[in-house]
Amino acid sequence: MSRIHARILRDLLRVFVFGCMLVLGILAIGQLSQLLSQVASGQLPLGVTLQLLGLATPTLLVTVLPLAFFFAVYLVFSNLYRSNEMMAIRSAGLSLLDLLRALALPILVIALLEALLSLSWSPAAQRQLQAESLRLANAAAEALIQPGSFARIAGGHILYVGQSAPGSEHRYREIFVDLGGKGEPDIATAAFGEIRKDQDGGIALVLIQGHRYLGQPGTAGFKILSFVHYRIALAAPQGSSDQGIHWAALDLPQVLQALREPRYARHALAELEWRLIWPLLIPVLALLAIPLAFGGPRGAGRASGALLGILTLLAANNLLVFLKEGIIQGRIGGFPGLFWVLLLLGALAAYAFWRRQGDRPVLPSWLGLLRP
Repeated sequence: MSRIHARILRDLLRVFVFGCMLVLGILAIGQLSQLLSQVASGQLPLGVTLQLLGLATPTLLVTVLPLAFFFAVYLVFSNLYRSNEMMAIRSAGLSLLDLLRALALPILVIALLEALLSLSWSPAAQRQLQAESLRLANAAAEALIQPGSFARIAGGHILYVGQSAPGSEHRYREIFVDLGGKGEPDIATAAFGEIRKDQDGGIALVLIQGHRYLGQPGTAGFKILSFVHYRIALAAPQGSSDQGIHWAALDLPQVLQALREPRYARHALAELEWRLIWPLLIPVLALLAIPLAFGGPRGAGRASGALLGILTLLAANNLLVFLKEGIIQGRIGGFPGLFWVLLLLGALAAYAFWRRQGDRPVLPSWLGLLRP
């Protein structure tokens, strides 16, 4: 390895680590502010807050790593142009393609790390985050039930329990529930009720041996229904689709299994392509960052390259989200699907790199952008 290549790798590593910390910190501020507000109100202990933030970190890193790597390559090569070192490097017989080969190892390492994050670590962290969030939601919902007091529970229902039943802390007596809200009167009463855990991990209050009163007494539509059991959800896991499945929390074998089931195939394909696209974008982003980094010795053109890079990344991200929704809704075919973004961005990056390799403007001069 030449000294030039070693210098590029050393600078790239330093800027990349700093960029990861900076972007991750910015993205984490929003979540942390929401969690800290719950800490201040006494809803969450500080230890649980830090645990939730830590579980969210792998998912944030899925988008942080590509962004940080793109700007690390951009800044390293921009500094080479600004300090006239690129001119000396080119005079020594090294081309941009030779310098790109120096990035092969970091591209491979970061792409593998991104693949592990996207395919394994992030889904595992999402499952733990979902389980911990559900545990907290269950505890909060159960804490609302206080004998002798009214409480507003999930769905906007008003619940009243008269007293705890002897022999169990999860069993109650003299239960009243207003199910109607602001609509037609809908009241349920029961002599007993108990809290039970659902199969999906949530909890529900099951009314036992009760009656349900529908409508206004004395009117034609008034009904009294008797029931043996009536279930009222208190807390339930939040799914990321209309099918109630948290797709981001599924491991890879589960996603592949869902591909073979027709009712889940579109969601599973969109999730699989979403996870695969991020590691595949790493070499494309490096290829794009090098020509965009071109600028004069006094920084001429540097701001325009950064601006164009930011706009390109924003457009790519928005297009990814649009295509993913299109696949889920059946408006867009499953293949190429999200890989359209990879193909378009790869073609743009290859074209821009080819022009800079020949010391031409990144874009044709008639566009009036990024003139050398």
